[in-house]
Amino acid sequence: MLLLLAFIGTNIAVVHALPTWESFNSRSSIDSLVTGSTFLLAGGLEYGLSYYLTTPLPKGVCSIGGNMTISVIPHQEDAPLFFVNSGQFFEYRNESYILHVNVLNTTGVKNEPLPYKLALAKHRDGLSNTMWRWRRTSLHLDLDYGQCTNNGFYYRCVSRHGEGLYTSFEP
Repeated sequence: MLLLLAFIGTNIAVVHALPTWESFNSRSSIDSLVTGSTFLLAGGLEYGLSYYLTTPLPKGVCSIGGNMTISVIPHQEDAPLFFVNSGQFFEYRNESYILHVNVLNTTGVKNEPLPYKLALAKHRDGLSNTMWRWRRTSLHLDLDYGQCTNNGFYYRCVSRHGEGLYTSFEP
């Protein structure tokens, strides 16, 4: 949105365009300055409810991380913010705390429903040969730098270890 100001003198008209945002105060926080940070809306679930990619932690609370999941969040502004940078996926917690979204290999772990699980951590962990990217409006995860992809599909599953978000890859 641009705010136009016109100063009209005797025979001179000067127009200045100043950038403005819906709420000037929200611009004072770094979350609006992290390029591409946004909430992630999940599709394919119960109609009429808004499901978002979430974490076990309330928004703004900092911790070492935990399992990713998909949950109903009534108000979009309460959903956590995420962003992709240099092929890596991050969750923004607050002005000084950003967590890595890691892909953990759960192949061979008893009672895990799918081979790869998404989890948050302070540092990069799990599979090191992955790359996150946007394809249209879907978040894709590539393995072996593009040799295999998950085609943007993620699965919310309940296992013995609690609820989590899982994925698998296709060549």
